[in-house]
Amino acid sequence: MANRPSEDKSRAEQVRARRQQSQKKTRKAPSIGSRATRKQPARQAPVTRRTPARTVPVINRPHNKVNVPLKTKGAEVQLPAFPKIHLGWRLISGAIFLLSLAGVITFSSLGTFSVSAINLEGAERLTSDIVMSQIGVTGQSIVKIDPQEIESQISESFPSVASVKVSAGLPASLTIKITERQPLILWQQEGNPLWIDAEGVMFVPRGEAEIPLAIVATGNPPAGLAAAPESAEELAEVDSAAMATSLPRTTPEFVEAAFALKAYLPEGSTLQYDSEFGLGWQDPNGWRVYFGNDLNNIDLKLVEYQTIIAELQAKNLTPALISLEFLYAPFYRLEP
Repeated sequence: MANRPSEDKSRAEQVRARRQQSQKKTRKAPSIGSRATRKQPARQAPVTRRTPARTVPVINRPHNKVNVPLKTKGAEVQLPAFPKIHLGWRLISGAIFLLSLAGVITFSSLGTFSVSAINLEGAERLTSDIVMSQIGVTGQSIVKIDPQEIESQISESFPSVASVKVSAGLPASLTIKITERQPLILWQQEGNPLWIDAEGVMFVPRGEAEIPLAIVATGNPPAGLAAAPESAEELAEVDSAAMATSLPRTTPEFVEAAFALKAYLPEGSTLQYDSEFGLGWQDPNGWRVYFGNDLNNIDLKLVEYQTIIAELQAKNLTPALISLEFLYAPFYRLEP
């Protein structure tokens, strides 16, 4: 029993000795030379490696499904989801166009939108029946009416109209606003009356109007009508469109000259026009006198006229015609 402690101690010493030996083995011997004298290894640039971009995974999201509960508690039916529709502007525009086209076709086929009458405004002598007979819109659909085309038809068919404005509205409203020309001269040629306004436009009389000046003509006025109707019956048969082409206008200067000569017209005489000698009148003493179409020198022409009359009366002569068309070349005729 007395030898056990010594044996345990010797074992402890042995273990400690073995540990010391193992530690000595694990220690490395110092390298030859100092760290300062050692050749440092060359530093290499770091190599970077490009990795391909990560692709975004496609996520397939399930459509929102609709769950419909049943009467039984806790039971429900799952319905498939409705697809989401994305409408573009082109699709919307196309749909609007198709709807508009369908509306136009529908309106065209309905009798509610057919024109049966017009609203004529501003007319003094024209009537809606006469205008309707020329423009030919009776029974047409209001959506097919072209206001500008009707304005052109009225201007061409009725020279007595100075301005026209046409407007259309639903369901079948057609309004025509016109301004008629005011006649100033009653032109009587071969028994066929025509009216002339201040601009020299000649047109067929309609209704009644106060005409301040009447002219009896044996020919066409300057730049006047191409061919006058030969009779009242022929005049009645000529429609307004034909009269618009065969009755162009005369000149405003001619209208002014006629009114200037009216101031010198003898009492009881009628103003006359001859295509060869111009404007004049039938003198109460029996002869005709003409002053041409240019009346700028009317005062001088009237002095010459009085001088010629005095000389003829002194010779006891009665002229049939006196022409003062040319100021420096007047003449007279004793025979018709």
